[in-house]
Amino acid sequence: MKWIALDMDGTLLDGEDRILPRTKECLIECQKRGVRVILASGRSYTRLMPYARQLELENYGGRLIEVNGTAVYDLQNGKRRIIRRFRRDEILELFSFCRECQVEVQCFQDTAVYYWIPEWQAVKKEEERIQRGLPEDYPNLGGAWSWIADTRNGYPLQIQIEDESGIPEEMNKVNCCADEKTNEEVYRRLKERFGDRFEMVRTCPRLIEISPAGVTKGQALRMMMEEEGVSPEEVWVFGDGENDVDMFRAAGRSFAMGNAEEYVKEQASDVTLSNREEGIAAVLENYLNI
Repeated sequence: MKWIALDMDGTLLDGEDRILPRTKECLIECQKRGVRVILASGRSYTRLMPYARQLELENYGGRLIEVNGTAVYDLQNGKRRIIRRFRRDEILELFSFCRECQVEVQCFQDTAVYYWIPEWQAVKKEEERIQRGLPEDYPNLGGAWSWIADTRNGYPLQIQIEDESGIPEEMNKVNCCADEKTNEEVYRRLKERFGDRFEMVRTCPRLIEISPAGVTKGQALRMMMEEEGVSPEEVWVFGDGENDVDMFRAAGRSFAMGNAEEYVKEQASDVTLSNREEGIAAVLENYLNI
C-alpha cells in the first residue's frame, strides 16, 4: 500500500466531527512508514485543513480532494488546482429545478454558501432551534444530520437568498437538503430531468450533492494516480457515501464503513466497523501489526 484515501463525514469523523484517538494514531504511523494519506470530501479545503493538521499531512506529503473532486490540494507544496466548477448558467438551471422541488438549495463557493429555504422547512428549522435551545443567531443552513447545522468554521459567509439573482458567477457544488423521504423523490426527479448532465450523489440520507459532469472523487484520485505512477493495487479507500463509490472503483482495496447504506457496501471489496467504532483503525491496526 502506498496511498490511503479517506472520506470525512461518516468515515474518518465520528458523529461529533472528531477524529478518534486510535484512528489518528494509525494514520500518523502509516505516514511514518511512507504511506500517503489523502482526505477526500465534499467539504472545501477551509473545512479540511484543521483535520489535515491534526494528522500532520503537511509533513508527509498529504493531499486533499476537495468538494467531491472539484479541486486537489498538495499540502506539502501549498499548491491547489481547480479541476472544474459550475458555470452560472448551470447553477441557475439547477437552482430553478430544485426550488420547484421545494427543498433547501445550497450553492457553495470555497468559503461561502448561498442558500434558499422553502416555507415548510423554515417551520422545521424553527422547531428544532427551540427544541435544542439554540440562540436566534444560530445558522439556518441545513446539515447532514439535522435541519440546522453550524458550518461557519468552514463557510464564514452564509447568505440566505430569495431568488436566483443572488447567485454568483461560479460555484463549486449545489446541495439539496431535506429529510430522507423527500430526498428520495427529489433524487429520482433530478436523475429523470438531468440524466448524465451532472454528477448527482446521495452522500447521506439528508443530502444530495450535485457536481459538474465528470467531477467525482474517483476521477480526481485516478488523475493523481496517473500523474504519479501509482497503480490501483497500491491504493486503499475508505468511505460511507455514494460519492465514495467511484473512488472504490479506482482502488485496489475499498472499505465501506459499517454505517454505510447497503448500496454503498455492495460496491466495496470489504466492509469494516462503523465510524463510531473506529472502523479505519480496525483495518489499519491489522495492516500495521499493532
